[in-house]
Amino acid sequence: MSTTDHVLTLPAPVDEALEGTAVERAHREGGEKIKTLRDAARFFFGKATPKIIAPALAGVVVLRAKEGDWSWHDLAMGAGILALEPFTEWAIHVYVLHIKPRKVGRFTLDLHAAKKHRYHHLHPTDPHTSFVPLRDMLSLGAAMVLIERSVAGTHGAFLTGVGVSLAMLLTYEWTHFLIHTAYKPKSAYYKYIWRAHRLHHYKNEHYWMGVTVHLADHVLGTFPDKSEVPNSPTARTLGVEVEA
Repeated sequence: MSTTDHVLTLPAPVDEALEGTAVERAHREGGEKIKTLRDAARFFFGKATPKIIAPALAGVVVLRAKEGDWSWHDLAMGAGILALEPFTEWAIHVYVLHIKPRKVGRFTLDLHAAKKHRYHHLHPTDPHTSFVPLRDMLSLGAAMVLIERSVAGTHGAFLTGVGVSLAMLLTYEWTHFLIHTAYKPKSAYYKYIWRAHRLHHYKNEHYWMGVTVHLADHVLGTFPDKSEVPNSPTARTLGVEVEA
């Protein structure tokens, strides 16, 4: 990747019908005002999910340290979670966040997480939309705890697994939020994921499904050269009519 690859001209993420209105300005001003890491951290740790994840992670680290009795189970749990992370991110993005509403008889099934994610695509410059909704984070956390409790060989390994998962979730939240601010990439790796996620939002929503890491995209063929992908007319709406 050349040194200029991250300098990407993107269409303005503003609906023409909303441009210049109070609604549009309210959505734009948040992300555009966040230009430094200090500003980003102040905003980030004021949101609900980081306020829950960060102290929970600290508490789990303390409990694991008190537990002691370290074994290969801890290594297996940590390594397994990290190895699965790229594919977990990819699968949740594709099969949960981008799933469309479905009619079942007289009823329409529409996942809360998918509905919130469509709103995020519609308003990508609003940093408030970048966080995992609290309801969905709690559901995800409960499922994570049940799965890790069932596969951990020891109680200590279970705590290790929970700690690694919380650390990855906090990393995901921070990375995704930061990409949607006006903070400019500095490191080569951040430029790489920043560019890919913006292509996902403004070029074609069917590609570049990872956020913190793109291994699954490369393995599963969803990380093409941008010149090979057409501009998608549904990158903002994900093909579903949503309220602005």
